[in-house]
Amino acid sequence: MICIYDKKTTKGNFDNNGFGILSESISCYITEELNGDYSLELEYPANSKKAKYIVEWNVIKVEDQLFRIYKVEKSSDGKNVIKVWAKHIFYDLSYYFIENMKAENCSVKTAMEKSLVGDLITIYTADSDIITANTIDIEEKNPVEAIFSIINIWGCGELKRDNFDIKILKAIGKDAGVLIAQGKNIAGLKFNIDTTSVVTKLYPVGKNSIKLTEKYISVPNWNSDAYPPFPIIKKVEFKDAGDEVTLRALAKEAASVIGLSRVNIDVDFIELSKTKEYEKYKHLQTVNVGDLVIVRHKDFNIDVKVPVIKIKKDILNCTNIKVELGQPKDSILKQLDTANIKTTLDELGNKVAESFSSMLYYANPVALTVGTAPIEPVYLGITAVADTNLSMNFTMYCTASSSCTITIEIQLDNKDIPFAPKQRLQQGDNVIGIPLGIPQVQQGAHYIAVFLKVDTGTVNIPMFNLQCMIDGRNLQGGLSAEHPHAECFEKQKLVNINGLYLNKALVQNVNITLQVPKQSSLNENVVVKPDLFTGKNIITSYNVSFK
Repeated sequence: MICIYDKKTTKGNFDNNGFGILSESISCYITEELNGDYSLELEYPANSKKAKYIVEWNVIKVEDQLFRIYKVEKSSDGKNVIKVWAKHIFYDLSYYFIENMKAENCSVKTAMEKSLVGDLITIYTADSDIITANTIDIEEKNPVEAIFSIINIWGCGELKRDNFDIKILKAIGKDAGVLIAQGKNIAGLKFNIDTTSVVTKLYPVGKNSIKLTEKYISVPNWNSDAYPPFPIIKKVEFKDAGDEVTLRALAKEAASVIGLSRVNIDVDFIELSKTKEYEKYKHLQTVNVGDLVIVRHKDFNIDVKVPVIKIKKDILNCTNIKVELGQPKDSILKQLDTANIKTTLDELGNKVAESFSSMLYYANPVALTVGTAPIEPVYLGITAVADTNLSMNFTMYCTASSSCTITIEIQLDNKDIPFAPKQRLQQGDNVIGIPLGIPQVQQGAHYIAVFLKVDTGTVNIPMFNLQCMIDGRNLQGGLSAEHPHAECFEKQKLVNINGLYLNKALVQNVNITLQVPKQSSLNENVVVKPDLFTGKNIITSYNVSFK
């Protein structure tokens, strides 16, 4: 059923037939593209009574989805037909404007909600099952551009548009169980094989230009007979890889999923229906955007699952007339750089989070003074990639100006935890240690805050002497959430203590000149006499255990 509504109809008022049902429609097609276009084309008799309602800005409802008319064409060639083009109601967001919006270390959902400027947050709802943290900075764009930028910046996600509900999900489709096998040229099936993005060897680069000792990672199962007699090397950036071990793990995972050739298949059911092979592919008439189908191409030795990326549906006949499969021919932002491939699997980030972010650590970067008014010295952001239990250890060394009682209040997501310990402090030096369990923390982004106050006098806390450690499985994010929250125990030739990362170096017969060392980031004083080493050849090795 196709209905039309006045342009001023608002959310919640489309549960009727509006101006009426467009029962005389000549044709009606909806085109939906994965992370792309979502539009409608309709033809209607110009001499119909309801033709007067088919004007710019009015809204058409088809299969419970709303489309706003943006273009009207009235023919003067005797056909007496009105043709209109309409965009999904999601694109109403493009009429709003974002002057400046920045979201740091946030989830996809948070970034989407910040993109809904003005009263949009009361009209549209945003959601996502992608909880990997990232930062986005938007200037002078509309919310539609901002949402597509989120997909581009996070490097993953599929956009699901359901009227005023907007979601960016890991996957919006299902496994359709349909096989497309190419053995000969079949009318209505067009195979496009694109090798512009072929990669056979990766050159991984991590955070702060970290590189692998072996430099390259080869793509497994590469059949060199089908490709030129030389490796095809592309640079791959992993901005979340802060050390070589993580970089290697991400690179190997990426090498196992990066495709050698881009496969794109166009299915034209009007042509295909004329062939005897039609029965094999008619199931594609019921698939949706994002669904997975199997593509088998004997000439290129391809046997993979690819998504449905574009569908053109005939609404009057309730069937898909064109289906496009495989990788998109052009990205939505048209920013594909074949010299700088970025992985699009959220699972990679989740695996790193699970393996290396099981403990988050915070220490006060400046000295603190606690008085009778509450202060909030700890506000720690964490993200749980799955439901988990948390263990919190709060430790503090302080100096009290007089005998007093200190109250410690802890919040999870701005809600008080029903455990507010009080500790009696004596004048002078005091040490406090409090363990706390926080059970049943759900998947998603969270914040833990700690408030301190005393009943009288003041308490001084030196720099780095208030420490908070959050331990639990499936965590990521947080302040100071990079190492040292992962334990390292390995014999090293040389330890760069200032960097907090362990870098290997072979030292033999080297003329060394030592300078006065900088203050260690571990806040320990190191005394070295340079005259014992300067200008002398040294053969030495250091076995250092660092935990």
